[in-house]
Amino acid sequence: MKTFFPENTSSRDLHHIMLGTVIPRPIAFVSTIDSKGIKNLAPFSYFNAVSSLPPKMMFSISRKSDGSKKDTLINIENTGECVINMVNQDMVRQMTIAGFGFDSEVDEFSKSGLNTINSELIKTPGVMESPVRYECKLDRIIELGVQPGECSIVLCDVVCIHVDENIMEDNKIKQEKTNIIGRLGGTQYIKINKENIFSALQNRKTVPVGFDNLPKSILQSEILTGNEIAEIAGLDSLPSKEEIETDYSSFKQFDLDTLHYFAQMEIKEGNIRPAAAILMVGEYLL
Repeated sequence: MKTFFPENTSSRDLHHIMLGTVIPRPIAFVSTIDSKGIKNLAPFSYFNAVSSLPPKMMFSISRKSDGSKKDTLINIENTGECVINMVNQDMVRQMTIAGFGFDSEVDEFSKSGLNTINSELIKTPGVMESPVRYECKLDRIIELGVQPGECSIVLCDVVCIHVDENIMEDNKIKQEKTNIIGRLGGTQYIKINKENIFSALQNRKTVPVGFDNLPKSILQSEILTGNEIAEIAGLDSLPSKEEIETDYSSFKQFDLDTLHYFAQMEIKEGNIRPAAAILMVGEYLL
């Protein structure tokens, strides 16, 4: 593994490493207006929700190459508001056009071909094509530096949320329908769809066994992966010796590796407790 220390790493390399490994990052497609009423639209991928209660979001805006502030930051400082528009795959190329460093007099809505839609509680319009829009008022700006490339963190209060009904069901978001994209490194993005979504559920009502209470025969398995062993560690208890002797004694004819193969097959089918029982045969009956 290669090790990097920020003080000995060029800003270009540091930027590349972080953008390429902190992935995927959601994209804040931020619309603002200036004091003359000129609309601005720009994407930022150092962005995330901070809390739900109260609803707050943050995104980071870097300085220009000469150290000056970008239009988005200036506009938010002047008006105290913005709209954070989520980006789906249908509008990604228009987003990249809006992300070009146009002069402050240029309206990025017009440049990108995207349409405005009035907000409910603030003057700044949102992007009509966006599947989700967050109307925001400025909480505070945290300056991390004023040199070229250094950032300002914008912390916002969410005052109104608009969600496309086509991505909702029973008042809940169906994430596979959003087609929302995330930022990777370079020019690469990823979209959220059904094929990319999986579950990793841990019961929060019972205390998991944990790796520290698993027998060595499981922990030192040459067959099972760390994730597969974690499925066993996530159970609230391991099968007892009596349970194994009653229901799984026929498995004692197999060697340890074969038992682990059988258990692995059960885990892949979602049968975690039977898998644990097969594994415990190696502990109690071999």
